[in-house]
Amino acid sequence: MFRIIDEGDVFATRKNCLTCASRTAVLADGSLVCTFTVNSTGGANDFVTMITYSKDGKTWTEAQPVWPAYIGKKSIFVSIRPTGDGRYILAGVWWDIAYPGEHFWDDESGTMKENELVYAISDDGIHFGEPQGVPLPYEGAAEDPGGAMVDADGTITFIYSPYRATGHRETADTCCMVMMKSTDGGRTFVSSKFAAAEAPCEYGEAWLVRLSSGRLFVSTWQTASKEAPDQYLISNDGISFIGPKPHPFRGQSTAACPGSDDTVYIVYNQRKESPVGVWIALEKVGEEEITLLENQVAWKAVTTTRSGSSGDFTEWTDFSFGEPHVTVLPDGSLYVVLWYQQEGISGVRYVRLRRAD
Repeated sequence: MFRIIDEGDVFATRKNCLTCASRTAVLADGSLVCTFTVNSTGGANDFVTMITYSKDGKTWTEAQPVWPAYIGKKSIFVSIRPTGDGRYILAGVWWDIAYPGEHFWDDESGTMKENELVYAISDDGIHFGEPQGVPLPYEGAAEDPGGAMVDADGTITFIYSPYRATGHRETADTCCMVMMKSTDGGRTFVSSKFAAAEAPCEYGEAWLVRLSSGRLFVSTWQTASKEAPDQYLISNDGISFIGPKPHPFRGQSTAACPGSDDTVYIVYNQRKESPVGVWIALEKVGEEEITLLENQVAWKAVTTTRSGSSGDFTEWTDFSFGEPHVTVLPDGSLYVVLWYQQEGISGVRYVRLRRAD
């Protein structure tokens, strides 16, 4: 089992805003970088990517916007990840901002404002250049909370969940995920579809990681199902995938981090079963199946939603916590971050854990 050894805030404010998309990475000197976004209210198309640093994981620098020149012009939702060649990538999606107060999601039609993938790579995790947009290869909009994976040879791989684009007549193929891969430093990308499933189908919160054996592992969430099953896929060759198959737990919004010996840590939101909050699981990935080694709560929420309602997916703009992420630290402990809004505070919480021997 896991035991909690420390807990606190990366960021907290009483200003009228929401935090989300908190992610961490270990820098070359062993310190931590955390990125997250702030926006004015749930669903608002005005994401600003923030960045902060810590030497010990306890005390964090004052968060600053990564790209202040884009505030009010572009809504940028990206995640930081270390690369296989020793750099750091900020990647995800961005939208144009048409007017103050607009939303990127339309609940009535179940559609997302048209967007692009975007990324920027840094040698040190501190200095990031201009974000580079990547047009989508297929009709629709993209959801990509997991950012992009960069291998040791510099290959950049995105995966995203397709959504129908607001105001478009054409129907996007939501019964799959899309992979986009570049082997020339991001100049060109080759796209393909994978994880085909029967309708009704809509993937969300998809994360791609490379296991210690070199195989690919995807964790995702099937948002079109009332059962809200978390799912996984395995690929031996990076082209064809086994799955999707259900994780041995039921939750929402997973994120994945590879461990040793083909294990993977999965953090996920639990809004349906007690105790509600953020849970952490450890899985051993076999040839076609996974074995659940650990599964327990990492952080308990005060309430599921800010209004105290049921926490169904339709109430996503009312959630009081979410989007967890986990990083393995140099000493082998685990650093979990998540956004929360409770008791008048909007913030990013951290929980440090260690697996008991």
